[in-house]
Amino acid sequence: MVKAKIVEKNNKINSFVINGHAEGGDYGHDLVCAAITGIVTGSLNAFDIQFKSNVEIDVKENEISIKIVKDDELLNNLLEFMLIQLETIQVQYPKNFKIERMI
Repeated sequence: MVKAKIVEKNNKINSFVINGHAEGGDYGHDLVCAAITGIVTGSLNAFDIQFKSNVEIDVKENEISIKIVKDDELLNNLLEFMLIQLETIQVQYPKNFKIERMI
């Protein structure tokens, strides 16, 4: 199962960590994992290019984390946009993906 932990402060996403394996298919053929990876990778690439001084991104094998170090309204809107996409995957595949929001 892929797990995402979203930490919020003052109604804004402060950090998130995502890790695990969806186990929705054979390696290289897991559509759940591919969907999550596409959403997160595309978002992180945009954050790294457009908000480099606002975020700390750490990519490890089987884990990606991002911490917001400088608040920005547009960045927060994009984080919420990413989260909405991930929530759609969670609704469709609850056995493979879980999001935990911590306030």
